[in-house]
Amino acid sequence: MAYFAKIGIDNKVLSVLKISTKDNMDDEGVEREECGIKFLQDLTGHETWIQCSYNTRSGVHKNNKTPLRANYPSVGWYYDSTNDIFYPPRPVDFNGNPCNSWTLNTSTGEWKPPLPEPEYDAINAPEICDYNWNETNYQEDNTTGWVPVIGTGVEGQEPE
Repeated sequence: MAYFAKIGIDNKVLSVLKISTKDNMDDEGVEREECGIKFLQDLTGHETWIQCSYNTRSGVHKNNKTPLRANYPSVGWYYDSTNDIFYPPRPVDFNGNPCNSWTLNTSTGEWKPPLPEPEYDAINAPEICDYNWNETNYQEDNTTGWVPVIGTGVEGQEPE
């Protein structure tokens, strides 16, 4: 099997299709991306297709093969032709604001915050169960951004 992303306006992924390996081969039986693209162009009439790997995530191929284009994309993701990667849309914080301070890692296709997420401290702060990003806080003071989420412990268990 071979997988291809249908690319639309602004390099946005419109769909991902799986085709037979034979439809991605040349006359000598060698797999070639351009063969799959031609097959899909003839089949659908859509011009822009980019091959992707179902087994590639965050720049790593799960079977220790060469990763292809950083990620297996989903609908709504983007293709970066300069870096030849697929990446998700820019994240939003818990208020729905775009995380404009985050940067795209062009090797892994992952968005990275400007500050590392704090470590959990179950001994000294057992009430904190998670952290959320707050872009407004970060823009006002670039030493802040992560906001603790106060919880009641493990789901399904009463706090002590």
